[in-house]
Order: sequence, then C-alpha cells, then structure tokens
Amino acid sequence: MIKLLLDSSDKRLVVAIAQGDKIIDCVDYEAWQKQSEFMVLEIDNLLNKNNLTRKDIESVSVGKGPGSYTGVRISMSIAKTIAFALNIPLYTISSLALICHSFEKPSIGIMNARSKRSYVGVYDKGKAIMEDCILENSELLAYIDEHPDYLLCGDLAYLGLKGEEENIAEELLRLSVKENEEENPLGARPVYLKDSYDQGHFKTIVRKMLPSDLDAVKSIEDATFHNPYTKEQLAAELNENPVSGMYVAVVDHEVVGFIDFMITFNSSTIVQIAVKEEFKRKGIGNMLLGQMIKDCESKEDVVEFITLEVRVSNAPAIAFYKKHKFSEITIKKNYYSDGEDAIYMVRSL
Repeated sequence: MIKLLLDSSDKRLVVAIAQGDKIIDCVDYEAWQKQSEFMVLEIDNLLNKNNLTRKDIESVSVGKGPGSYTGVRISMSIAKTIAFALNIPLYTISSLALICHSFEKPSIGIMNARSKRSYVGVYDKGKAIMEDCILENSELLAYIDEHPDYLLCGDLAYLGLKGEEENIAEELLRLSVKENEEENPLGARPVYLKDSYDQGHFKTIVRKMLPSDLDAVKSIEDATFHNPYTKEQLAAELNENPVSGMYVAVVDHEVVGFIDFMITFNSSTIVQIAVKEEFKRKGIGNMLLGQMIKDCESKEDVVEFITLEVRVSNAPAIAFYKKHKFSEITIKKNYYSDGEDAIYMVRSL
C-alpha cells in the first residue's frame, strides 16, 4: 500500500512515500514561504524516482496545523484534492503532534506563532494531555519551568532553547490511524487557532455553483426545507434555467450555504437561500444576499426590486429579511403544499 505523506506547517517542506509501515523515500528541507512552488513538484519527483504514478497512491496523510497560515493551507489543499480525485482515505494530524514523536516522556510541541506567542501542544506517547493552543511566550516559559521533566520539541531558537530532533515523515506514517481519518476529505479543515469557526472568524468565499456542488447543496436543502427540491430539480435550476442565478458559500472547500434566485426584467426573486446549521448567524446569509444584489446591480436593464415568499411560521427568516430592508406586502393564503400561508416580501433597490 503506497501512502503519501505531506507537511508544510512551519518552515520545512516534507514530502514522503511509504509502503506499508516503511518509508521508502523522503524529501525534508527548509522552504519558508516557498512551499507552494515546490510541493507538487516534489511529489511528482518522488513518484517518478520510485517508478510510481499518482494512481498508485492509496492514502494521503497531512499535517493540519496549527502553523503558518499559508503553509498549512498549501499542504491541506493538495492533500484534499488528491484524496478526492483518487477517492482514497485522507488522514489529518496535528502539526504539533508530528514534532513530538512517541517519546517515553511527555513532550511539549512548540512552534513560533509570531507577536511574542507560540503554538503549544503537550503529548504523551502520541496522546494529547494538553490540547493545541496559543500561549504568550511568557506563559509558555513559565509552563516549561513548571514541567522540567517534559521534553521540548520544535525549532525553538526564537526562545533561546533547543528542541528534540524531529522526524515528521515517520510521525505522519505512525499517526495515519482510523481516529485521524477524515470522513469527508473535502470537508477537512485546517487548524489555525488564530481563527475560530465557533465565533465566525473564518474565511468564506462566495462563488458560482458548480455541478460538483450538487450533493452538498442537496444536503443543505434537505436539512432546511419542508419540501426540498430533488437533486434533479436542483440540476435543472443550475443547468437549464436561463434566468437563474445560483451561488454557494464555501469555507475550506466545504459548501456551507447557497442562494438560488431569478432575474426577470426589472425584478429579482429569491427562490431559496439556506445555510448549514453550524454556520448560521455567522454572516454567511449576508454574503449570499450581497452577491445576489451585486448581480442585480450589474445588469444592463435596471433591477428595481427583489421579491420573495417566506412561511409565516419561519420567524428567523422573516427577521433576517426585515434586517435587510424587506417589507411585508401581503399574505398569500395556502401558498405551500401543506396549506401554510406565505408572507410576500419586497425590497426596493
């Protein structure tokens, strides 16, 4: 079984190939801020050198952070793409765990987080005894003083300390276990620590919906609406409706929301807008609606107003629309197939 092992969480670039439980080839060198230039090239070089092709890869393992924002994104994006394209397992592993090895003593994994802070995780025989976090350097040094028997791991010159020798490739291989396997490779998220998904501190991209997004959009559709569209209906909206506009909101390659609307003559109608439950009330809906308005404003024919229907019982949605300057115009009796009334709302542009 050929395993591809990747990490660019910090200054170093690590690309390795393993067969079974043995590494057969590896490159490991400092490539600070140049990982994007070299990682794919090094993957191809190792495969060619060992008479392998990409189709021979049967799993991918990657350091998921914390660490350099750009470095973590590069290796994670490449790993996710390969795992998705080849339909193979993806293992994501704490970058701090990777530098701690499986020592007999507890080990403190440390990386420079800049601004007088450090990424810190404490591991004992591969198990976390202090979850990865950010500490002020003064707090970290105090913690080290309180635990003199713990081993220090990482490039610690910025602290005036010396860490244990690292073997990231070996740890990537050792920690490629079931508990670190991603159920949905495209949904795997890097760990930045400086960002917080729970508090809405994450990067969101709104882009046009693609056919490859249909399954993710269908999942959100099913979780949101009483009478959800079928996948075939969504595909028809996307591919066959000449006046339809469909956009998705994406966080780290995961579709977390979508909007479906139509622009006809001087008006636009919101057909559907929905956000995945764990991403609600984090500004995703605002971004999707904003993209629709941007489309309306770019039309040669002036779009004067936006319309929609919403269930009278859907208080959160009604509040959302009112916040965005929609006004209640009338009640449409028995509008939905189950007999519920709809509020007809309009916003002037």
